[in-house]
Amino acid sequence: MSDHIYTKLVQPQSIQIEAVTPEHYEDVAELMAHGFGHKFQRSSSLSISDLAMAFEQLLIHEPRQANSLRVVTLENNVVTGTLGLQWKAGAGVENVKRTSFEWWKACSHIGYGKMVCILAGIHLLKHEPSAGECYIEDLVVHPVHQGKGVAKQLLDWAQQYMLQRTSLSYLSLHVARHNEHAIRLYERVHFHTQNRASSLLTGLLLGEHHWYYMTRKGDDYIETQQA
Repeated sequence: MSDHIYTKLVQPQSIQIEAVTPEHYEDVAELMAHGFGHKFQRSSSLSISDLAMAFEQLLIHEPRQANSLRVVTLENNVVTGTLGLQWKAGAGVENVKRTSFEWWKACSHIGYGKMVCILAGIHLLKHEPSAGECYIEDLVVHPVHQGKGVAKQLLDWAQQYMLQRTSLSYLSLHVARHNEHAIRLYERVHFHTQNRASSLLTGLLLGEHHWYYMTRKGDDYIETQQA
């Protein structure tokens, strides 16, 4: 994690956005399991609690790379959402993220076959950012706090973070075609669909065949387009 990251930014409505720390891992893992665990359940048949445990162990044993960042939203010290960012590694920076032996050991009780299914699903969802691209790996808001603007605040924060880095020029993300609610949100904050893709493998393993790739340019570009 870059040492120049803002570790705490106070947001409107008493919501704070902070870089994730180990004390948040359990809550973040539970958010992930509830947010997109159903995709992994298709191939692994794991319970949400087992998926949360597996995700937590990944957070513990696979430290974030220098070209990535995860933040959480906090309201009264309660984790209400999380967002992961990734960008292209700089020249000479190794960006190989291997699953550690400690993760396999910690999750061995769920079965190695199911663990392989989890890693296969994660691999299928991976995206290699291009130069200038700030990719949103995931965005999850706790069900109780959905509809309160948390997701929009995370997206706005990501936009400001991207604009503060001279090496980055746009945000991007993938979203399942059927997720119309998320697509409408992204469009409201100036994301535009760049292309559409289909994947037999994600359909078989994750139950999601069709994906939209959406991008959001810098604010100057948006103002020009609206003028």
